[in-house]
Amino acid sequence: MKLVYDVIEDSYDDTTHIRSMTEQARMPSGDWLIRTTIYSPHHVSVDITSVKGKKSRKYLFKALR
Repeated sequence: MKLVYDVIEDSYDDTTHIRSMTEQARMPSGDWLIRTTIYSPHHVSVDITSVKGKKSRKYLFKALR
């Protein structure tokens, strides 16, 4: 199963050189996956959260475009 992620948050701090990006993807069950990735000069960290959702909702958070 391949998920399509929509970016809902993307930020970069010039002082610390840390970038954070949060994305959402719709599961076939109607649930949502929220993926947050932190990029720093020294490492990468990822957190994935599953949120129960209704199939009738088009999106959980408004996507950046």
